[in-house]
Amino acid sequence: MKKICFVGIIAAVVIVTIFSGCMKNETGVLVLQITDAFGDLNITHANVTISHVQVHKNVEGVNNTTAYWFTVVNESQTFDLIEIMDVKEFLGRAELDIGIYTQIRLNIDSCVITVNGTEYMCRLPTESIKLVKQFELTTSETTTLTLDFDVNESVMQKGVYEFIFQPVIIVI
Repeated sequence: MKKICFVGIIAAVVIVTIFSGCMKNETGVLVLQITDAFGDLNITHANVTISHVQVHKNVEGVNNTTAYWFTVVNESQTFDLIEIMDVKEFLGRAELDIGIYTQIRLNIDSCVITVNGTEYMCRLPTESIKLVKQFELTTSETTTLTLDFDVNESVMQKGVYEFIFQPVIIVI
């Protein structure tokens, strides 16, 4: 009798292991867009180069580690924030595990602005921008987030010929 019970338990464990190996992780789609609100500065171009975008997945009971950052964009793209005012421009798309995500991190490589016909390379206080925004990816659905830059608040003039680009971004 004990032998039959033991064989039954072993068979159940084998069956559960086989079926759990066949199950796939459920995924959802994240689409990122970029835009800029209307501004009144005398800037005719604000070319911003973004090279890398990641999102952070919240995992219950686990500290914030690099293991839970997922790449959405891994190639340099340049956007003229003045040209895309009130227009949504595609930034990236990724199929990711479903769940709650809490942050977006983007690397900005450069910002070149044109003021009164003259180009200026902006100084970047930091290349990595972390945006805290909770969003959820659900099965077979597309979640679209827009990174809305505010050029008026992001570009600061220091002296006559020096500009600093410290991005002010709202995630909508």
